Amino acid sequence: MRILVGDVGGTNTRLALYDGPDAVVVEKVHNAGHDGLAQIARAFVAAHADRHGRPQAACIGIAGPVRRGAVEMTNLGWRTDEAEMSAAIGARCRLINDFHAQALAMPRLRADEYETIGGDESRVEDDAPRVVIGPGTGLGEAFLVRGPAGWIAVPGEGAHTRFAPRDAREIALLRHLMTRFPSHVSVERVVSGPGLVTVYDHLRGDRPRLPAMAAEDPAAVITREALAGGDPDCCATVDIFIGVLGDEAASLALKCNAGVVYLTGGIPPRIAPLIRAGIRRSFDTKGRYSTWTKTVPIRLVNHPDPGLLGARVMAESLGDAAVAR
Repeated sequence: MRILVGDVGGTNTRLALYDGPDAVVVEKVHNAGHDGLAQIARAFVAAHADRHGRPQAACIGIAGPVRRGAVEMTNLGWRTDEAEMSAAIGARCRLINDFHAQALAMPRLRADEYETIGGDESRVEDDAPRVVIGPGTGLGEAFLVRGPAGWIAVPGEGAHTRFAPRDAREIALLRHLMTRFPSHVSVERVVSGPGLVTVYDHLRGDRPRLPAMAAEDPAAVITREALAGGDPDCCATVDIFIGVLGDEAASLALKCNAGVVYLTGGIPPRIAPLIRAGIRRSFDTKGRYSTWTKTVPIRLVNHPDPGLLGARVMAESLGDAAVAR
C-alpha cells in the first residue's frame, strides 16, 4: 500500500512516500516562500506520481494543536484542514499534532536508535507512562499510556505553560522576557531555537552580536560556540537552555508519573555532548521527588526522522481500516 507521511515544523516540511515497508521518496522542503502545506503536498504528489503512483492514504504530523481535523501552526501561521489536504493529495489524509506523531514513534524505536542518559533502565516498568519532549523551532511535548491494545499517544501543548525560573540568573531572564511578552512567558520562549536567540540577546546586553550571526542562523552560531567552549554569552545561553529543558522534562515526567523520558527535536542531537554533561543536574533537582527523578532514564533519540515514523504508524492504521471496510 502506498502511503504519504509528513512531519511539518516551523522551519521545514519533511515528506515521504512509502510503497510497502520501504520509502521510495523522501524530501525536505523549506517552508519559507510557500503559501501553505497543501501547496507543498500537491507539488510532491505531482512530482512523483508518474514513477511511483499516487498515495492511497496519508498522515501528516504538524506543529500545532489539531482540533476537529483543522490546525493553525503556532510558529508559522499556516492554516489547513483534513479536507483541504485530502483534496491536495488525492487520498484520505489524517492531520495529527507533530508530537502525537513523535509519541507514536517511540515504542517502535530500536535500542540503537536512542542513548540513555542517567536513570536506571532496570527499574523501568513495562506499563508505566512515558513522556516525549523536544525543542526545535518550538518545543513539543506529549505522553504515552499503555492501553488494552498497546500504547496510546496523547499530544499536548505543555510547552506553552509558564516559564518558572530556578535561580537569580533565570529570575533576571524572566524579568527581561516579561517586557517582551507581558501577558505570558512560556517555557517555549526559552527552550527553542528562537528562545536561544532571545536568551543570548538578553545576556549580551549592550554588546554587539557575534559577526557570524549577520550571515548565519544566530541559533546555529550560539550552539556552535557553546560546543567549542567559545563565546561566554553563547556558553551561558546553552547552559540556561539545557537547565530549563531538564527542569521541564522532569516536571512533565512528574505530572504523568512517567517511567521514561524521550528527548527528541532538532536541537538536542546537535548539542549532544552538552546534553550528556548537563541535563541531569536540573532533571534530578526536584526537591522531595529528587530521589525519584534520579531513577528515570532520559533517552536521547538519534533516529533521523521519528516524526515520519510516527506519521507512518498512523497512516498504516488508516489503510488497515479502509481494507477492513
